[in-house]
Amino acid sequence: MKSEFDICIIGAGMAGATIAAYLAPKGIKIALIDHCFKEKKRIVGELLQPGAVLSLEKMSLGHLLDGFDAQVVDGYSLLQGNEKITIPYPIGYKGMGLHNGRFLQQIRASALQNDSVTQVHGKALRLLENDRQEIIGVSYRESITSEMKDIYAPLTITSDGFFSNFRESLSNNEKSVTSYFIGLILKNCDMPFPRHGHVFLSGPTPFICYPISENEVRLLIDFPGDQLPRKQLLQSHLDTNVTPYIPDCMIKSYQQAIQEGGFKVMPNHYMAAKPIIRKGAVMLGDALNMRHPLTGGGLTAVFSDIQILSEHLLAMPDFSNTDLIHEKIEAYYQDRQHANANLNILANALYGVMSNDLLKTAVFKYLQRGGSNAQESISILAGLNRNHYSLIKQFACLAVFGAFDLVRQSLVNLPNALKILLDALIIIKPLARNELSLGAVVSGYFKHKD
Repeated sequence: MKSEFDICIIGAGMAGATIAAYLAPKGIKIALIDHCFKEKKRIVGELLQPGAVLSLEKMSLGHLLDGFDAQVVDGYSLLQGNEKITIPYPIGYKGMGLHNGRFLQQIRASALQNDSVTQVHGKALRLLENDRQEIIGVSYRESITSEMKDIYAPLTITSDGFFSNFRESLSNNEKSVTSYFIGLILKNCDMPFPRHGHVFLSGPTPFICYPISENEVRLLIDFPGDQLPRKQLLQSHLDTNVTPYIPDCMIKSYQQAIQEGGFKVMPNHYMAAKPIIRKGAVMLGDALNMRHPLTGGGLTAVFSDIQILSEHLLAMPDFSNTDLIHEKIEAYYQDRQHANANLNILANALYGVMSNDLLKTAVFKYLQRGGSNAQESISILAGLNRNHYSLIKQFACLAVFGAFDLVRQSLVNLPNALKILLDALIIIKPLARNELSLGAVVSGYFKHKD
């Protein structure tokens, strides 16, 4: 079948809309398909780390952060008991807190203003294949008429998010739920440190907050386990593990939000990228790879994916050579794994650390020391340092520091010191096995030395 388009993008969420907004002005003909283009209400994807902001700027899309009350974020604050520390982002870099839905609508509008983008209202149901089992497009049900229609393109990008319908055909991923986030918006709330993301460590499980507009703060509360919390359990969790640890300056806004209700609950997934490389199709964003949202690294990974894939696609003269497209897809999968490994490991490793009393205390004291260790750690969190050796080094230093600190206090603490080292290994080992190769770490070591 003759293709009307160069690319068919399934899903006009953050990944699909952004790559359309970036590629469309370059004359690439795109079909952008989604069952709903209305503004979405989400409780994650509202904090852009500096790495995500930098990627937008490199794609000349930084202006899409303007005009809807997005807030500058200068760094992170950690609070444990009566102690507080702040760690600024590296000089010259900033994060942004925002309403995910408003931001997405800006991106969509930017994409759809191009004549080379065709907006398709429909639900993609199955990938179309030729007799060589190559992907040649998608079959969808039109939203208004419920009529079945087909779109043909040399490349189909599946970017349909958490609950992708095409993951089974294009990957060997195993998705797991690590915990749940309970989301609240606190209005007219004074945070301990304005223009900062906050991580609260005093309770049994962590909770975080950051500004998303001039007078709104997003509060995300962890609910451990892989079972959706029932309403009664949810309220009990808040009363016991959260409310006693809310700072005085936030308590009034917090209590008002509790009274108004309107909790939103969402699962936190971990899913390593294990693509099945098929000719004519590629996966992008959360459809391919997910990590715990504690570190706010999701959009850093998404925009990094878009940069890498786009760079390979724009190196082609046109989309007529399907063999060349296939080569570019293979290169993208290889490059993106290297680029996003730190983001994936850190997100789930840090959640494991924050849920472990001994390691949680160790990380607070470790970062409290400041200096180069704190700065290297924040640069990894910010998505600016992608060096794998740096991440492994910092995690090992944290564990050793925590163990030594306990023994220094008293030899009676030796069992707990050994437990810190063992727990750290248990947390990091499966993540490193999923995301890293030994060669990548060794290569990172020599780059680190240089």
